Amino acid sequence: MSAGKLYTSSTQVQGQRIRAVAAYGGVDLQTVEGFEMGVTNKSPEYLSKFPYGKIPGLETPSGFNLYETTAIARYVASLAPNSTLLGSTPEEEAQVDQWVSFGDTELFSNGRIIGGLISGNVPYNKVMDTFYRERNTRALKFLNSHLATRTYLVSERITLGDISVASVLKSGFSWLFDPSERNSVPNVVRFFETIANQPAIKAVWGEITYADKAAQYVPPAKPKKEKEAAAAPKPKPAKKEVEADDDEEEPLVPEEPKAKNPLDDLPKSNFNLEQWKREYSNRDTRGAGGSLEWFYQNFDKEGFSLWKCKFNFDKEGFSLWKCKFKYNEELTLTFMSSNQIGGFFNRLEASRKYLFGSMGVLGEPNNSVIAGTFICRGPDYKPVIDVAPDWESYDFEPVNLENEADKAYFEAALAWDLEIDGKKWADGKNFK
Repeated sequence: MSAGKLYTSSTQVQGQRIRAVAAYGGVDLQTVEGFEMGVTNKSPEYLSKFPYGKIPGLETPSGFNLYETTAIARYVASLAPNSTLLGSTPEEEAQVDQWVSFGDTELFSNGRIIGGLISGNVPYNKVMDTFYRERNTRALKFLNSHLATRTYLVSERITLGDISVASVLKSGFSWLFDPSERNSVPNVVRFFETIANQPAIKAVWGEITYADKAAQYVPPAKPKKEKEAAAAPKPKPAKKEVEADDDEEEPLVPEEPKAKNPLDDLPKSNFNLEQWKREYSNRDTRGAGGSLEWFYQNFDKEGFSLWKCKFNFDKEGFSLWKCKFKYNEELTLTFMSSNQIGGFFNRLEASRKYLFGSMGVLGEPNNSVIAGTFICRGPDYKPVIDVAPDWESYDFEPVNLENEADKAYFEAALAWDLEIDGKKWADGKNFK
């Protein structure tokens, strides 16, 4: 049975997905030759069939026309003879839809935003770039965990969910996910290669291409200023005679000396905060040889202080101790709370050389808290933290490593497995 004609460009990820579904399901699907993006889909003929002008678009023999990738892919899969592309039970059908949505919303849409940022199609914003890359990493790790004991996402046979997610990975692996990221999710890579190397799908997608490094934003080169033709030197005015001496006059308004950070006057410490940041980044947190072992061997209690931090927001402008509970109850989606942490860290930038932090969102949507730990230069947190305008939105109390509860809290915040009142660590960020 012929599904009809598909309007798409040869490189469009969404079109490649639909063509792969048709090929794997044994559905005859023609691809319109000579399609030109921005021309064909703006022509009166195309708009008469697909008024919104989007691609891909499917024109069926019966005159039934359809656009939107998910809808077309599902329709084509439903035409596959003797196929379980859509699942064989109502539960599997629902799971297929779940994974199609997951690939589109948790991976593909993030990649499109990153692509728009680094290409200059939208004004570049480093915070947004980092935020969406971290969301992608989280999605990949979740997918890797799900595939640890599975060949495919839903059942023991390939479904539309598998092909859809693999099509998104095909795009991401080619430009966004570098070797280190791919190496961290071996189950995802194995899954992708299993799908992509199916003979029918490989005939559509071709050989797999992996990026050597993740695409990054490159600021546009500043235009060179043309050198103006050298003007004839103006005659210098005759110097006025100086009565007392030949020294140059003092400026009328002396320059103000740059303010020195009082933290720089603290006694020199034998604990290297920058080295700690590197050790934390490059080692496992717990266990023999971990960053915590290095920390306890090198920490200088006289030169640095440890502080527990819990979010304590007072929308009236006061930092009252009980306000933290009121605010935490108002937290909604965990990724939005994580973004809140990122904003706080951005505002701490002026204290980067004096500070290390690990904070996270604990719990689930509409039932979460924000908590973590900081290592500050000096005996008090305030001179380090108050560079952030919203520092008073946080409640601080000292960590005593001789107290087992404090020590456990500190280590768990660093290891990202902190749990408070049954709320488990959901997402986190480091300030380093």
